[in-house]
Amino acid sequence: MWGSVVALGVTQGFTEFLPISSSGHLILLKTLFGVAASGAEWEVALHVGTLVAVLWIYRAWLRRWVRQLLCRDRDAWRLFAALAVASLPAGAVGMLLGRWIEQFFLLPAAALGWCCTAMLLWAAPVGERAAGRPLSEITLWQAWLIGLAQALSLWPGLSRSGSTIAMARILGIDGESAAQFSFLMAIPAVIGAALFEWPLSLTRNGVGIMLSVGVLVAAISGAIAIQWVRKLMRHPWAWRGFSVYVAGLAIVSLWFGGAR
Repeated sequence: MWGSVVALGVTQGFTEFLPISSSGHLILLKTLFGVAASGAEWEVALHVGTLVAVLWIYRAWLRRWVRQLLCRDRDAWRLFAALAVASLPAGAVGMLLGRWIEQFFLLPAAALGWCCTAMLLWAAPVGERAAGRPLSEITLWQAWLIGLAQALSLWPGLSRSGSTIAMARILGIDGESAAQFSFLMAIPAVIGAALFEWPLSLTRNGVGIMLSVGVLVAAISGAIAIQWVRKLMRHPWAWRGFSVYVAGLAIVSLWFGGAR
């Protein structure tokens, strides 16, 4: 059991920031290992680990941003407003439809999500079209559309990072800024989901300890993955490769789910 917890933590850490859907990979591994977990509580707990990774990697930037906010810097507050707007759709969908979506944390549903992720990644601009505007120039309208992409990614198999980064790229945001905005969006999204799910998971005998180990493993692997993704954004054609990968996962999941 402990081996599977570590495997889930490592999988969450690496797949959360790559555009391949951590939720889909976790569903696949839970199916293979037979890890008993109700609904999305494991996904939420392990996402807390990757939240720690974001806070650690961007700690210097976040400290500087907070100081700018306190000094009433216009650009800093503009970014704050953009993140707030981008967080609204996922928050609303999570509150209204979260319990309904939980019943679809199954391989066939993840396969559908992976197919959608593949199409989004393929649509992201590459080559000369890959250039874009910096983080400071994201408008509220663009933030809203990126937030809608995040809300859709509550469906299993639909990558949160892939959906939000691809949407930002399609809207003309440069790759590194798109990735950073996506990672920053994870902070309010994960905190909200954790506050909603975590108390329930901690009331289960033994589950709280196992989740804590998974969180630690996810944080370490997530920190490594973030650094990789930041370098990967300099090579937009790599997203087409991920598109092929998740399409293949969809086919494998449909076959494996049908075989069971």
